[in-house]
Amino acid sequence: MPRFLLFLLLPLLLGGCVQQQMRAQVRHSRVVVLDIGHWYKPGAGGQGARTPDARYGALEECDFWYRYCLYTKRVIEAAGYEVRICNRAALPTDPALRRAAEAAQVHQVNSPEPGAIYRSKHHPKRMAVGMLSADWALDQNPACVVFLHHNSNSERWQVYNKGAMYCNAEGGALAFALAAEIDRSIFKGSPPMENHGEPCGVILRNDGRRGGGDWLNTCNESYVPAVITEAAFLSNPEHARFLGSRQGAIRYAEAVGRGIVNYLNAR
Repeated sequence: MPRFLLFLLLPLLLGGCVQQQMRAQVRHSRVVVLDIGHWYKPGAGGQGARTPDARYGALEECDFWYRYCLYTKRVIEAAGYEVRICNRAALPTDPALRRAAEAAQVHQVNSPEPGAIYRSKHHPKRMAVGMLSADWALDQNPACVVFLHHNSNSERWQVYNKGAMYCNAEGGALAFALAAEIDRSIFKGSPPMENHGEPCGVILRNDGRRGGGDWLNTCNESYVPAVITEAAFLSNPEHARFLGSRQGAIRYAEAVGRGIVNYLNAR
């Protein structure tokens, strides 16, 4: 081969080798990172999606996942995997949430401004809110990253039946495994979290915007499957009633864990 062609092809060959090494590292990893979505602000409570009022249960997504992420963690660890949990902000001041965080061994990333946009240290062209926790997740050399969220469609109660798992390009199989488990054990469970016959969707978020797209895509560029869980809507009375009960909340958190395990076991 002429030397000038080798010179031109060398970066592609080296890039391909690096890509294969990174993919192999992800494939053989047994570490799962869970990120508790949004953050808790002292004196103001959680800063994520919430119920419009307390009529069907007063819920907020960050508060919910602090209380119940331990159940997701236990399911995954029982299957032989290691779980590391983070949140972008500081430890909650609420005593119950503080105890829950300590029980689950949540790592507080302590972003200086949890709602600000940050540039990824791993992939500097990517910028998003929540980026520092995504970077921390990549520091763990994970098999996958799951951002634990709920959604809220409006400031008023209304039935909204198009919840989904949002994934990066690497995370399609993980998203489908999570959606299938939510359908099986939550939407069609006994009793069900009523969703009017609508299945949990899967949506590729690969748009590169300065938001969830870049949370996911900074993982994508490290070849790490990543998913944001948005299957439950806190503005949906049926979902709020279900998740507002301790039994329903635990069932939902454990279903997320089983979906992750199903994906990992099928790799």
